[in-house]
Amino acid sequence: MSNSILPSDVRLPPTLRAVLTGVQRGYPIFLGYVPLGFAYGVLAVQNGIPAVYAVLFSLLVYAGAGQFIAVGMWGAGASVFSIVFTTFVINLRHVLMSAAVAPWFAPFTRLQQTIIGWGLTDEVFAMHSMAMATGETARLPIVYAANFTAHSGWIVGTFIGAVADDYLSDPQRFGLDYALPAMFLALLIPQCKERLYTLAALLAAFLSVVLALCGTGRWNVIIASVITSTIGALLLTRRDSRRAQGKKDEKAPDTGLSDGCRPTQRENA
Repeated sequence: MSNSILPSDVRLPPTLRAVLTGVQRGYPIFLGYVPLGFAYGVLAVQNGIPAVYAVLFSLLVYAGAGQFIAVGMWGAGASVFSIVFTTFVINLRHVLMSAAVAPWFAPFTRLQQTIIGWGLTDEVFAMHSMAMATGETARLPIVYAANFTAHSGWIVGTFIGAVADDYLSDPQRFGLDYALPAMFLALLIPQCKERLYTLAALLAAFLSVVLALCGTGRWNVIIASVITSTIGALLLTRRDSRRAQGKKDEKAPDTGLSDGCRPTQRENA
């Protein structure tokens, strides 16, 4: 990934350049989150949640799909405990995502890692994973700026949607519900650089559809992701081991003698 938003000949303090780079990385997610937050803000107000609480929900909870489900449960009269528990279960996938990128953030303090983890979403995870895959060293200004930029899109969209509820009766007629799948595709396609990654993505999509048809509910994506990532990790490890062994065999000197005919070193008398 590019390490700078500006050409190298433009003189800027290193920290400011890093912040601008983080903004550059988070900006596409910002654009995707604004319409999603807008739809959430409208639905929240329509389900009886005051606009200020809808915005605070996006500011403090920042749960994406969990917020949409919580709004529906609130409108249906569900208890607070059931809403909190359901939101927790839906976001359990963040445990796996955090564990995957934790080694990249190991040099940071525990407080810094906590702040980063609080801003970790599916799209932000994909963004950081792409940077980690290139061998880039994590820099706190870039990570903070990227996370903040993405989160800002969700908050701004929620605010606009909550305020504009009086003027909109059906936000889905604008096609805003397609913003999230479109953003996921935009993050997925650049990572499919090798056949193994492409096959893993296709397998995950296939399993997700099959599991959904089998009645697994919203667990289909999580189950498909775990199965596919496990298979992909095993195949990737096996492939890398074969490549490493092949390079080792190429570097080994060829004396033309078999192991049984190799001369042995004489012991000193």
